[in-house]
Amino acid sequence: MRIEPVVLEGKVVRLEPLGDGHVAGLTDAARHDEVWTYMDEPAPHVAGLVADALDEQRRGERLAFAIVERRTGLAIGSISYIDIQPAHRGLEIGWAWVTPSRWRTGAARDAAFLLMRHAFDRLDAIRVVFKTDSRNVRSQRAIEGLGATREGVFRNHRILRDGYVRHSVYYSVIREEWPNVRGVFEAGQQAY
Repeated sequence: MRIEPVVLEGKVVRLEPLGDGHVAGLTDAARHDEVWTYMDEPAPHVAGLVADALDEQRRGERLAFAIVERRTGLAIGSISYIDIQPAHRGLEIGWAWVTPSRWRTGAARDAAFLLMRHAFDRLDAIRVVFKTDSRNVRSQRAIEGLGATREGVFRNHRILRDGYVRHSVYYSVIREEWPNVRGVFEAGQQAY
């Protein structure tokens, strides 16, 4: 698995390698506290988030994308490959967020599908993982809507900045499931 920046075109969004040129648009998109409810930081300083993502990318730990709405050309969120494990041909799709005005528009679903398709079809992944805070039921439903299988809960997984002890719910799609998952997406059979 050789993970490199790439532009991916979907029905609703285009994923562009995250860079400094996205800071202004993402700053506006990130200004809503509800985006950060289950993330381990307050509404962030986006320039710092971008700098951190690019630093992690240089170390081979992450590949971050801006989610750009095709209809408007606006940067409306971000999503990343994280926990990249080339030797095991697996990775996680995470650090995913979309501005609330674009929730339930298909933007996040399209972005996740693009990364899954790229992982399985181009990177030859055998496993794609998603995880979310156990309190984030909306995210769990969205991940299940992607066709991912719930694997279980990592109890007391992380201590968040406010001292809360987080349980993380893990999901995955494996290579053997991908053709069916892809077919459902491409047929448009799942609701956004």
